[in-house]
Amino acid sequence: SAQSKANTMYNLGGCLHQQQKYDEAEQMLRQALEMYTTVNASAQSKANTMYNLGGCLHQQQKYDEAEQMLRQALEMYTTVNASAQSKANTFSWLMGCLIRQGKYKETEEEFLKFSTLEEL
Repeated sequence: SAQSKANTMYNLGGCLHQQQKYDEAEQMLRQALEMYTTVNASAQSKANTMYNLGGCLHQQQKYDEAEQMLRQALEMYTTVNASAQSKANTFSWLMGCLIRQGKYKETEEEFLKFSTLEEL
């Protein structure tokens, strides 16, 4: 099924990321995300893919793209009431992207907003 193929692409993207083959991982994760969207997969699956894709983009110093992907993942994680760990990991990558782009004021604002949440 298309869902199984998307899951396989996601897992392969994760393996490529672990091997530091970020360009290949990026392409595989983009395909998985597209397929997840096409088959109307769970928000959790899409958020996980966005998170991993954001990490790949960050590793390739594509900080603007990574920032956008991680913002989407964080928003989706909040919507599906994901674990605090998932949200914190995504937030950490996002802060790195903002800092690398010299967006220090925005980093501070995001940090204060995030740190005041009662529940992650």
